[in-house]
Amino acid sequence: MDLIILFFLTILPFFSVQEKQTDLVLFSSDRSGNSDIYLLSPKSPTPKQITYSDAEEWAATWVNSKEISFLRQKGKVITRHLINIETGIESELQHPVNCRLDDKNILYSAEGNLQLYPCGGDIYLFNREDSSTLNLTEGILGTCSYPSWSFDGNQITFTNNQSGSNDIYVMDLNSREMTQLTHYDSNEERGALSPNNELLVFSSDHFETGNQDILIMNLETKELRNITSSVGTELIARWNSDGTSLYFGSNQVGNWEIYVYDLKDQSTQRLTFHEGFDGDPRIF
Repeated sequence: MDLIILFFLTILPFFSVQEKQTDLVLFSSDRSGNSDIYLLSPKSPTPKQITYSDAEEWAATWVNSKEISFLRQKGKVITRHLINIETGIESELQHPVNCRLDDKNILYSAEGNLQLYPCGGDIYLFNREDSSTLNLTEGILGTCSYPSWSFDGNQITFTNNQSGSNDIYVMDLNSREMTQLTHYDSNEERGALSPNNELLVFSSDHFETGNQDILIMNLETKELRNITSSVGTELIARWNSDGTSLYFGSNQVGNWEIYVYDLKDQSTQRLTFHEGFDGDPRIF
Protein backbone atom coordinates (compact mmCIF):
# COMPACT_ATOMS: atom_id res chain seq x y z
CA MET A 1 0.00 0.00 0.00
CA ASP A 2 2.80 2.40 0.85
CA LEU A 3 4.40 1.76 -2.55
CA ILE A 4 1.12 2.54 -4.33
CA ILE A 5 0.73 5.81 -2.42
CA LEU A 6 4.33 6.74 -3.20
CA PHE A 7 3.71 6.02 -6.89
CA PHE A 8 0.72 8.36 -7.08
CA LEU A 9 2.53 11.08 -5.16
CA THR A 10 5.31 10.80 -7.74
CA ILE A 11 3.12 11.10 -10.85
CA LEU A 12 0.71 13.76 -9.56
CA PRO A 13 3.15 16.64 -10.20
CA PHE A 14 3.54 15.34 -13.76
CA PHE A 15 -0.19 15.55 -14.43
CA SER A 16 -0.33 18.97 -12.77
CA VAL A 17 2.36 20.29 -15.11
CA GLN A 18 0.76 18.66 -18.16
CA GLU A 19 -2.70 20.10 -17.46
CA LYS A 20 -3.75 22.55 -20.20
CA GLN A 21 -3.50 26.14 -19.12
CA THR A 22 -6.53 28.38 -19.50
CA ASP A 23 -6.35 30.87 -22.35
CA LEU A 24 -5.86 34.44 -21.15
CA VAL A 25 -7.66 37.01 -23.29
CA LEU A 26 -6.78 40.69 -23.37
CA PHE A 27 -9.40 43.00 -24.80
CA SER A 28 -10.48 46.63 -24.94
CA SER A 29 -13.77 47.76 -23.42
CA ASP A 30 -15.57 51.01 -22.68
CA ARG A 31 -17.75 49.41 -19.99
CA SER A 32 -16.23 51.71 -17.35
CA GLY A 33 -17.14 54.88 -19.28
CA ASN A 34 -13.98 55.16 -21.36
CA SER A 35 -11.79 52.63 -23.16
CA ASP A 36 -9.73 50.46 -20.79
CA ILE A 37 -7.85 47.18 -21.00
CA TYR A 38 -9.34 44.03 -19.46
CA LEU A 39 -8.18 40.46 -18.93
CA LEU A 40 -10.55 37.52 -19.31
CA SER A 41 -10.29 33.82 -18.57
CA PRO A 42 -13.06 31.68 -20.10
CA LYS A 43 -13.30 29.86 -16.73
CA SER A 44 -14.04 33.13 -14.93
CA PRO A 45 -17.25 35.09 -15.68
CA THR A 46 -15.83 38.41 -14.47
CA PRO A 47 -13.14 40.20 -16.52
CA LYS A 48 -10.27 41.75 -14.59
CA GLN A 49 -9.74 45.46 -15.25
CA ILE A 50 -6.07 46.24 -15.98
CA THR A 51 -6.07 50.00 -16.65
CA TYR A 52 -8.04 52.63 -14.73
CA SER A 53 -7.05 56.06 -16.05
CA ASP A 54 -9.47 58.61 -17.45
CA ALA A 55 -7.63 58.46 -20.80
CA GLU A 56 -8.53 56.14 -23.69
CA GLU A 57 -6.55 52.87 -23.69
CA TRP A 58 -6.64 50.24 -26.43
CA ALA A 59 -4.52 48.01 -28.72
CA ALA A 60 -3.19 45.80 -25.93
CA THR A 61 -0.59 43.19 -26.96
CA TRP A 62 1.33 40.56 -25.00
CA VAL A 63 5.01 41.25 -24.32
CA ASN A 64 5.37 38.11 -22.19
CA SER A 65 3.19 36.11 -19.78
CA LYS A 66 3.16 38.91 -17.18
CA GLU A 67 3.55 42.14 -19.17
CA ILE A 68 1.44 43.81 -21.82
CA SER A 69 1.81 46.91 -23.94
CA PHE A 70 -1.02 49.25 -24.92
CA LEU A 71 -1.72 52.65 -26.46
CA ARG A 72 -3.11 55.54 -24.42
CA GLN A 73 -4.62 58.74 -25.75
CA LYS A 74 -5.10 61.87 -23.68
CA GLY A 75 -6.27 64.83 -25.72
CA LYS A 76 -4.43 64.53 -29.02
CA VAL A 77 -1.35 62.83 -27.58
CA ILE A 78 -0.95 59.05 -28.01
CA THR A 79 1.64 57.27 -25.90
CA ARG A 80 2.77 53.64 -25.53
CA HIS A 81 2.87 51.94 -22.14
CA LEU A 82 4.00 48.74 -20.45
CA ILE A 83 2.17 47.28 -17.46
CA ASN A 84 2.65 44.21 -15.31
CA ILE A 85 -0.78 42.55 -15.12
CA GLU A 86 0.00 41.05 -11.70
CA THR A 87 1.50 44.06 -9.90
CA GLY A 88 -0.03 46.93 -11.90
CA ILE A 89 3.39 48.60 -12.17
CA GLU A 90 3.41 50.73 -15.32
CA SER A 91 6.04 52.54 -17.40
CA GLU A 92 6.02 54.49 -20.65
CA LEU A 93 7.50 53.01 -23.83
CA GLN A 94 8.95 54.85 -26.79
CA HIS A 95 7.28 54.83 -30.16
CA PRO A 96 9.29 53.32 -33.05
CA VAL A 97 11.95 55.71 -34.34
CA ASN A 98 10.24 55.97 -37.74
CA CYS A 99 6.60 56.06 -36.68
CA ARG A 100 4.21 57.28 -34.01
CA LEU A 101 1.66 54.50 -33.64
CA ASP A 102 -1.93 55.75 -33.59
CA ASP A 103 -4.03 52.64 -34.22
CA LYS A 104 -2.19 49.30 -34.10
CA ASN A 105 0.42 48.44 -31.49
CA ILE A 106 3.71 46.57 -31.73
CA LEU A 107 3.52 42.76 -31.82
CA TYR A 108 6.30 41.00 -29.91
CA SER A 109 7.90 37.74 -31.01
CA ALA A 110 7.77 34.81 -28.59
CA GLU A 111 11.39 35.45 -27.60
CA GLY A 112 10.71 39.18 -27.24
CA ASN A 113 13.71 40.34 -29.25
CA LEU A 114 11.77 41.11 -32.45
CA GLN A 115 8.98 43.64 -32.75
CA LEU A 116 6.53 43.79 -35.67
CA TYR A 117 4.41 46.82 -36.55
CA PRO A 118 2.65 48.59 -39.47
CA CYS A 119 3.54 52.13 -40.43
CA GLY A 120 2.70 54.28 -43.45
CA GLY A 121 1.47 51.38 -45.57
CA ASP A 122 4.44 49.10 -44.86
CA ILE A 123 5.35 46.44 -42.30
CA TYR A 124 8.47 46.93 -40.18
CA LEU A 125 10.59 44.65 -38.03
CA PHE A 126 12.64 46.04 -35.15
CA ASN A 127 15.45 43.92 -33.70
CA ARG A 128 16.05 44.88 -30.08
CA GLU A 129 19.42 43.11 -29.99
CA ASP A 130 21.09 45.39 -32.54
CA SER A 131 18.49 48.23 -32.60
CA SER A 132 17.98 47.79 -36.34
CA THR A 133 14.72 48.57 -38.16
CA LEU A 134 13.89 46.72 -41.38
CA ASN A 135 11.12 47.58 -43.83
CA LEU A 136 9.87 44.09 -44.72
CA THR A 137 7.50 45.24 -47.47
CA GLU A 138 9.65 47.91 -49.14
CA GLY A 139 9.05 47.83 -52.88
CA ILE A 140 5.83 45.86 -52.61
CA LEU A 141 2.96 47.54 -54.45
CA GLY A 142 -0.18 48.58 -52.62
CA THR A 143 -0.80 49.16 -48.92
CA CYS A 144 0.36 46.60 -46.36
CA SER A 145 -1.47 46.36 -43.03
CA TYR A 146 -2.61 44.06 -40.21
CA PRO A 147 0.59 42.03 -39.67
CA SER A 148 0.59 38.86 -37.58
CA TRP A 149 3.32 36.54 -36.32
CA SER A 150 3.32 32.84 -37.10
CA PHE A 151 3.63 30.83 -33.89
CA ASP A 152 7.13 29.59 -34.80
CA GLY A 153 8.28 33.17 -35.49
CA ASN A 154 9.58 32.31 -38.98
CA GLN A 155 6.75 33.87 -40.97
CA ILE A 156 4.38 36.80 -40.90
CA THR A 157 1.00 37.26 -42.52
CA PHE A 158 -0.38 40.63 -43.60
CA THR A 159 -3.05 42.28 -45.72
CA ASN A 160 -2.22 43.90 -49.06
CA ASN A 161 -4.43 45.47 -51.76
CA GLN A 162 -2.15 45.39 -54.83
CA SER A 163 -4.52 42.96 -56.60
CA GLY A 164 -7.33 45.52 -56.50
CA SER A 165 -8.93 44.13 -53.33
CA ASN A 166 -7.60 43.15 -49.93
CA ASP A 167 -5.88 39.76 -49.85
CA ILE A 168 -3.81 37.85 -47.30
CA TYR A 169 -0.10 37.25 -47.92
CA VAL A 170 2.56 35.31 -46.04
CA MET A 171 6.26 36.19 -45.92
CA ASP A 172 9.14 33.94 -44.90
CA LEU A 173 11.40 36.07 -42.72
CA ASN A 174 14.56 34.20 -43.67
CA SER A 175 14.17 34.31 -47.46
CA ARG A 176 11.82 37.35 -47.60
CA GLU A 177 9.78 35.34 -50.11
CA MET A 178 6.16 36.48 -50.26
CA THR A 179 3.20 34.25 -51.21
CA GLN A 180 -0.37 35.32 -51.87
CA LEU A 181 -2.74 33.08 -49.89
CA THR A 182 -6.18 34.38 -50.93
CA HIS A 183 -7.21 35.12 -54.53
CA TYR A 184 -10.77 36.44 -54.38
CA ASP A 185 -12.49 39.67 -55.46
CA SER A 186 -13.98 39.98 -51.96
CA ASN A 187 -12.40 41.74 -48.98
CA GLU A 188 -9.97 39.46 -47.10
CA GLU A 189 -8.01 40.92 -44.19
CA ARG A 190 -6.47 40.35 -40.73
CA GLY A 191 -5.10 36.87 -41.47
CA ALA A 192 -3.37 34.62 -38.93
CA LEU A 193 -1.73 31.20 -39.28
CA SER A 194 -2.64 28.33 -36.96
CA PRO A 195 0.12 27.03 -34.67
CA ASN A 196 0.86 24.14 -37.07
CA ASN A 197 0.82 26.52 -40.10
CA GLU A 198 -1.83 24.37 -41.79
CA LEU A 199 -4.82 26.69 -41.45
CA LEU A 200 -5.36 30.39 -42.13
CA VAL A 201 -8.08 32.36 -40.35
CA PHE A 202 -9.20 35.74 -41.65
CA SER A 203 -12.22 38.02 -41.94
CA SER A 204 -13.97 38.21 -45.30
CA ASP A 205 -17.20 39.16 -47.07
CA HIS A 206 -16.62 36.32 -49.55
CA PHE A 207 -19.97 34.66 -48.84
CA GLU A 208 -22.01 37.87 -48.46
CA THR A 209 -20.79 41.13 -49.95
CA GLY A 210 -20.41 43.83 -47.33
CA ASN A 211 -20.79 41.43 -44.38
CA GLN A 212 -17.50 40.32 -42.85
CA ASP A 213 -17.44 36.80 -41.40
CA ILE A 214 -14.65 34.67 -39.96
CA LEU A 215 -13.32 32.14 -42.47
CA ILE A 216 -10.86 29.29 -42.12
CA MET A 217 -8.83 28.14 -45.11
CA ASN A 218 -7.02 24.82 -45.33
CA LEU A 219 -3.75 25.93 -46.95
CA GLU A 220 -3.20 22.56 -48.64
CA THR A 221 -6.67 21.92 -50.08
CA LYS A 222 -7.78 25.60 -50.26
CA GLU A 223 -11.10 24.55 -48.71
CA LEU A 224 -12.96 27.48 -47.12
CA ARG A 225 -15.17 27.25 -44.06
CA ASN A 226 -17.33 30.06 -42.69
CA ILE A 227 -17.42 29.62 -38.91
CA THR A 228 -19.75 32.55 -38.12
CA SER A 229 -22.38 33.14 -40.87
CA SER A 230 -24.17 35.72 -38.73
CA VAL A 231 -26.21 38.80 -39.63
CA GLY A 232 -23.59 40.92 -37.84
CA THR A 233 -19.98 41.76 -38.56
CA GLU A 234 -17.14 39.55 -37.30
CA LEU A 235 -13.53 40.78 -37.13
CA ILE A 236 -10.13 40.06 -35.61
CA ALA A 237 -10.01 36.28 -35.15
CA ARG A 238 -7.01 34.99 -33.19
CA TRP A 239 -5.80 31.49 -32.38
CA ASN A 240 -5.03 30.13 -28.97
CA SER A 241 -1.61 28.52 -28.50
CA ASP A 242 -2.62 24.93 -29.27
CA GLY A 243 -4.87 25.71 -32.24
CA THR A 244 -8.01 24.31 -30.66
CA SER A 245 -9.89 27.62 -30.33
CA LEU A 246 -10.41 30.91 -32.14
CA TYR A 247 -11.39 34.15 -30.41
CA PHE A 248 -13.07 36.98 -32.32
CA GLY A 249 -15.22 40.08 -31.99
CA SER A 250 -18.78 40.31 -33.30
CA ASN A 251 -21.68 42.78 -33.20
CA GLN A 252 -24.31 40.15 -34.06
CA VAL A 253 -26.33 41.00 -30.91
CA GLY A 254 -26.29 44.74 -31.64
CA ASN A 255 -23.08 45.66 -29.82
CA TRP A 256 -19.53 44.33 -29.92
CA GLU A 257 -18.83 41.26 -27.81
CA ILE A 258 -16.09 38.60 -27.71
CA TYR A 259 -16.75 35.01 -28.74
CA VAL A 260 -14.74 31.79 -28.81
CA TYR A 261 -15.07 29.04 -31.43
CA ASP A 262 -14.07 25.45 -30.65
CA LEU A 263 -12.60 23.75 -33.73
CA LYS A 264 -13.21 20.23 -32.47
CA ASP A 265 -16.96 20.39 -31.87
CA GLN A 266 -17.51 23.48 -34.09
CA SER A 267 -19.38 25.31 -31.32
CA THR A 268 -19.37 29.02 -30.52
CA GLN A 269 -19.60 30.54 -27.04
CA ARG A 270 -20.18 34.16 -26.12
CA LEU A 271 -17.67 35.34 -23.48
CA THR A 272 -18.60 38.97 -22.72
CA PHE A 273 -22.01 40.32 -21.76
CA HIS A 274 -22.09 44.11 -21.57
CA GLU A 275 -23.86 46.88 -23.43
CA GLY A 276 -20.52 48.62 -24.02
CA PHE A 277 -17.87 47.80 -26.61
CA ASP A 278 -15.80 44.66 -26.02
CA GLY A 279 -13.33 43.80 -28.76
CA ASP A 280 -9.82 43.31 -30.15
CA PRO A 281 -8.95 40.07 -28.30
CA ARG A 282 -5.29 39.03 -27.83
CA ILE A 283 -4.61 35.53 -26.56
CA PHE A 284 -1.83 34.14 -24.39
